[in-house]
Amino acid sequence: MKHNIGSLDRSVRLALGALLVLVGLGAFAGAVPLGTIPAAVGLLFGVVFLVTGYRQSCLLYLPFGIDTSDRR
Repeated sequence: MKHNIGSLDRSVRLALGALLVLVGLGAFAGAVPLGTIPAAVGLLFGVVFLVTGYRQSCLLYLPFGIDTSDRR
């Protein structure tokens, strides 16, 4: 798949994804006072951000023609 995520976009996705995963897991463990639904949504979005940041490809960017990659 073509890379369409640049270095800044990737860094933000990886940092935000890691934060959301940690907060989601912390909420499920009872360390963060969130409900089950917000914890699950945060965990899901965190995993998606981590995967898209790691792969440097976002499927939602394709239909809109968005390309933040450094390789144009």
